[in-house]
Amino acid sequence: MNHPVGTEIEATAQWLEGRGASGAAILLRRVARQRDEARAGLKAQRTHAHPAPEQTVDPGRSASTNAQPIAPLDAAAHAMLRTDMARLQALAERAGWVADPGQRRLWRWREGWWELSYRKKNAKDGYHDSGWHLWGPPASYFGEWIAVHKADAMTEADKLITKHLAAAREGKR
Repeated sequence: MNHPVGTEIEATAQWLEGRGASGAAILLRRVARQRDEARAGLKAQRTHAHPAPEQTVDPGRSASTNAQPIAPLDAAAHAMLRTDMARLQALAERAGWVADPGQRRLWRWREGWWELSYRKKNAKDGYHDSGWHLWGPPASYFGEWIAVHKADAMTEADKLITKHLAAAREGKR
């Protein structure tokens, strides 16, 4: 099956939707489409600036052996793609906490995806207090209770994320 954003991206998006994270799945697909559009735009600029020589097709050879290899992106195109990705990450980080429609869940990008969601008290599921819980990338927070009220939870979660990222940077040094 061919997906417009790629099989891996689509599988990840379906996995997110299966776990009730439809907002993250929509954002993942949107970013993948923007990435593909940027690549197509760079490829069009490269082929416009450097047109390929006319190809002759040898009827005795298959189409795959007649195909010319696509040249890798040059340094300027790589730099432009890196700049666009950095700009996208900066915009996602500046957006702050983004609500997931229809659910009591918020998403945030800060060097990885963070989720803040409301859970009711249920000892069987491991939620001993009603309130907002924080999940982050691997080796960070996993369902840690933050606060009862949303505004307090967002403030406290930002502090914990900043603290975790600072500790991770210190660990890399």
